[in-house]
Amino acid sequence: MKTKFYVVVKGLQPGIFNKWDGGAKQNVEGYRGAVYKSFSKLELAEIWWQQMSPETRSPTYHFDQSEISLEIQSIETDEEPGPYYTYLIIDPRTQTPFYVGQTRDVEHRKVGHLRDSNKNRAYKKRIASIRKDGLEPEFLVVDTQPTNADSLRSETEWVKKLAYQGIRVLNGWREHKEWIDLILKEKTE
Repeated sequence: MKTKFYVVVKGLQPGIFNKWDGGAKQNVEGYRGAVYKSFSKLELAEIWWQQMSPETRSPTYHFDQSEISLEIQSIETDEEPGPYYTYLIIDPRTQTPFYVGQTRDVEHRKVGHLRDSNKNRAYKKRIASIRKDGLEPEFLVVDTQPTNADSLRSETEWVKKLAYQGIRVLNGWREHKEWIDLILKEKTE
């Protein structure tokens, strides 16, 4: 099960929790004017804390942070060797990237992206629109990493780089959407 992080800015005990039941929930339920939000990554939770509580330097952590490090290490050691590639899908009409991905097999992923299945996903709709105009989306490899974990970090870094340029990619991962929203909000303030 994936760990979630709950930031309580206004509640009985403000700070960051790693569980809802027996943690954040008890600090916001019944608290008038409670302000809280959940995140998929601790780093995102910390950024939101800083944005919402600029007068407070760092949050109180209501969990053992070393447990999180051990969980991340166990995920990273259980993987196949690379190389893994980070790639962009670019709209040839605007020369703007609209998707960031990572894979061990770029050609296989390209074929998968170009299939008509899952047209309800935003990036699939963009691909269909490009092809309807008689064009093909461009695939550009932008990074190579030795492990899947490194490649996933690279993918996230590229999502963030593009967001800092004002480009909202159409990735479906919650973590990516959270980064994009945080960065674009920061740019407009």
